Amino acid sequence: MPSPVWNADAPGDLNRIQTNAVALVASLARAADQRALPDLDTALAWHRQLYAGCAVPVPGYVGHFRGDPAIPQLVGYEVGIGPRQPDRLPEKVGVWSGQLGAELPILLARVHAGLGQLDPALKPGIRPATADAVQEVVQLAAAFHGEWIRLHPFANGNGRTARVWANFIALRYSLPAFVTVKPRPDDVSYIRAGRESMGRPPDLAGDHSAVTAVFTRMLALKLHP
Repeated sequence: MPSPVWNADAPGDLNRIQTNAVALVASLARAADQRALPDLDTALAWHRQLYAGCAVPVPGYVGHFRGDPAIPQLVGYEVGIGPRQPDRLPEKVGVWSGQLGAELPILLARVHAGLGQLDPALKPGIRPATADAVQEVVQLAAAFHGEWIRLHPFANGNGRTARVWANFIALRYSLPAFVTVKPRPDDVSYIRAGRESMGRPPDLAGDHSAVTAVFTRMLALKLHP
């Protein structure tokens, strides 16, 4: 029997999720100067915070990745967006649930490597002094956001957690949280960039260059309204 689908919020939870998102980003801002290294448990905790007090089809969908054997309904739970294509798959497809156990640690290692390059050069509590340094932060935030969208590790809430990651990286380097978590930015270019970050079989590869351009513009507007 197919697992219950979770691709929309309960209407009564919209304000609650927005409140949860604001509180989560505020907590990231308070802890930014500590420069803690994030791990996958960090993302699971953020997911739980975003959906605290919300109605979901299966309680285990919150705070667990697709494919997690601890939650039977998430085993073989596949996701995609857009209309069905001739191969009966959606226009864009998240990485197969059975591959996430291998893909997520690879992504985390790449992010740690990126943070390891930026941390020594950008001191806590001091905003980057050059446009090049700011752009390096934007590129890391966009790459992580894009890869998170490509993987689509949760049954729902992937865009929100991707935007939390982007703000986490910006705040770490004393830049403002520049992309709203909830609601999603009402920006056609952002929506289009998110789609481009996702792929299709057989390689499930995405293109994150559009996200970099959108984030560069969003941050510039935040810094110079």
